[in-house]
Amino acid sequence: MERMTKQLADARECGVYQLVRKPGEVERAAEEAGLAVFRIDIGHAKSKKDFLGHVARALEFPDWFGGNWDALNDCLTDLDWLSIETGYVLILENSEHFGARIPQEFEKAITVFAAAAEYWKSQERPFWAFIEVSSKWDSRLRKWPM
Repeated sequence: MERMTKQLADARECGVYQLVRKPGEVERAAEEAGLAVFRIDIGHAKSKKDFLGHVARALEFPDWFGGNWDALNDCLTDLDWLSIETGYVLILENSEHFGARIPQEFEKAITVFAAAAEYWKSQERPFWAFIEVSSKWDSRLRKWPM
């Protein structure tokens, strides 16, 4: 757990990964690293709108959130309303349902999360997005922990 905690605290390694550990393990390690954890179950998201709604609720997006990919990027690269100084860990649970059902939208979401991670990396603040899937589906993302 200590190795995972150190890795999560290192902004240089953050990004978007397929999770190969149980979400609870990552949540505990992230909390030990002082990072805010948001577990978002997207298993019932049947559309882009559903997906964005799940993320917006979990991260308490402001009223100005526009419900599109650009607005998601804007919110993920702001997050001031959360008053968190350390960093962020998003765990997108049951992702294969959305990813397999609407692969184009899933890929766009991954692109937006990756851009947000790069932004926060430049701010020297960790931002991780973990894609949790069953062992039967592969997101084609890099696996974490490595």
